Amino acid sequence: MKRYDDGHPQLELDLFWQYEAMVTTEAWEAIDVWRFYNQRCCMENYIKDGKNGFAIHRIPTLSFAANEIDLLLKLLAYNLFERFKLQCWNPIHRSFTIHQFRREFIHCAGVLVRSGRQFTLKLAQSFQNKWAWLRMEQKSILLE
Repeated sequence: MKRYDDGHPQLELDLFWQYEAMVTTEAWEAIDVWRFYNQRCCMENYIKDGKNGFAIHRIPTLSFAANEIDLLLKLLAYNLFERFKLQCWNPIHRSFTIHQFRREFIHCAGVLVRSGRQFTLKLAQSFQNKWAWLRMEQKSILLE
């Protein structure tokens, strides 16, 4: 409740409302426009993920051609990560960003052991996402 100059309490009814405006040239009903365009304005999230996870905001050299190749390689890595996420991850992990993936799966203790001609990654016993990691590993082997 807010009190205004006259001292009487007045209830604000629009505190919890959210407003959206969509402008289009299509001659559709309002609900159809909303359904078509809803959730399509999240490009900022993709850019943020690219900046935080793949450093697309960094320009490494003074050469335009080298910078172009650098950005294309980063975008290729981003697309491969998204493809890996779609095909190998459990649905509960598919909303993870690259930062969350690194924190949950990459930043864990492990030892790479070589036995004969084969390498084996031994993860720490305290690794919480061990079973999810093993499922992702098995799914990625089947991608061939």
